[in-house]
Amino acid sequence: MTRGGYMRIGIDARFVGPEGTGLGKYTEKLIENLAILDDNNQYVIFLRRSNWDWLRLKSKNFKKVLADIPWYSLKEQIKLPKIFSNQNLDLLHFTHFNVPVFYRGKFIVTIHDLIHHRFRQESATTRNLYIFKIKRFAYRHVINHAVKDSQKILTPSNFVKDEIVRTFRIDPAKIVVTYEAAEEEYFRTSSKFKVQSSKFLEKYNINQPFIIYIGNAYPHKNLERLLQAFKILVHGSQSTVHRIEKHPWGERKLHLILVCPRDIFWQRLKERIKNLGLEEGVVLTGYIPPKELSEVLRSAQAYVFPSLSEGFGIPGLNSMAAGLPAVCSNIPTLKEIYGDAALYFDPEDPKDISRKIQKVLTDTTTRSDLVVKGLEQVQKYSWLKMARETLKVYVQYSL
Repeated sequence: MTRGGYMRIGIDARFVGPEGTGLGKYTEKLIENLAILDDNNQYVIFLRRSNWDWLRLKSKNFKKVLADIPWYSLKEQIKLPKIFSNQNLDLLHFTHFNVPVFYRGKFIVTIHDLIHHRFRQESATTRNLYIFKIKRFAYRHVINHAVKDSQKILTPSNFVKDEIVRTFRIDPAKIVVTYEAAEEEYFRTSSKFKVQSSKFLEKYNINQPFIIYIGNAYPHKNLERLLQAFKILVHGSQSTVHRIEKHPWGERKLHLILVCPRDIFWQRLKERIKNLGLEEGVVLTGYIPPKELSEVLRSAQAYVFPSLSEGFGIPGLNSMAAGLPAVCSNIPTLKEIYGDAALYFDPEDPKDISRKIQKVLTDTTTRSDLVVKGLEQVQKYSWLKMARETLKVYVQYSL
């Protein structure tokens, strides 16, 4: 250590806040829990103007520094290194792979997934083909720098760790798995934000009964097949499932609620809902704050997670914490994180998705079993433990 026994540790927190979705939540919880654990080392938290007030840092050893540079931009590569270097850091933690290639200080990086490696199709971008190819080239260069030149790599699951090892041919010992966790607002026993659920259902135009998805509308989230499965579920099929009207709530129609940020992918999804003739049954809410979303979840019948690729899967754990049965893709990451606390389906088969959703909705034994196992599963994870394991890495690799 330096400076009489303490370190100066920087954290790139520009993703904090709802715009940064899962990345933002990870960074926010990391900083909150480091403040609980560590009152010795000095922390420099780099933020943008848009999220400057999001974090309330009460600890004297934490200070904010403005780094109002857009993610994935040329400015990020050129201007950000100087902002970081001016703080005379012993170690800098990049909470995402977008490490400026010109930064020469000692750093560690969190790589949440390799989704950009796996999903290369033009449909996953909002830019023209020429710009898309430039972005792809830049991404390759940046992530290679992050992997090769970092002191240590943190990942949220063993699946991602193994994927990084295979892809970049690096020593597995360089990677530390630090599991994430459910958010406290969602726990069924929490009364911190207890309010009337019906108020929020009305606010977001949600009618019961409903199943719910929470996350982005990116192509790898597989919402196209979820819509197809929902159409089978509510309209029936001669060869697959019976109509949803036969469920315990009688003649009331089932709804699908998609809680997604309002972006270009959200607009594409809206068009697809219209083309499938599902406008009456599917509601796109846009972003819902956690304290309201936790109450909405408690009124749902099931949480559905059809993703083709994930690094961890916080929304599923949040739903379990709220006492909701989870129906999910049978991808390795979700099976690692959720264990036997979810009912799994083939994410590439809309018929299987619809069958598994129907099973959770109609089979009371399966439903209650998943709820109990889900509440047990979420207890295995802790943001405080994640921060403690991260702090160990800071201490080891800032010397």
